[in-house]
Amino acid sequence: MTTNSDLRQRAQSILRLMEQRDELTADIKAAFDAAASVGFNAAAMRKAIKVAAMSSDKRAKHEQDAQEAQLYLFEIEGREIREAAQ
Repeated sequence: MTTNSDLRQRAQSILRLMEQRDELTADIKAAFDAAASVGFNAAAMRKAIKVAAMSSDKRAKHEQDAQEAQLYLFEIEGREIREAAQ
């Protein structure tokens, strides 16, 4: 059986981790803001970093989904795939 002190220690540990997470989140936001301030598109960077961090299987699935969405868009807009390449 656990004790109240065990619960308190675990809760304090979780609170410290949550504080660290909040600090890291602020640091990440500041890094994106700094990149944006020199002309980089922060939204595009976020997407690229997310894809770069994917496992090879997940990335392959992502790329397949993106290609399929592109094909659907061409069809919806009435464009040929050859037209899009030009």
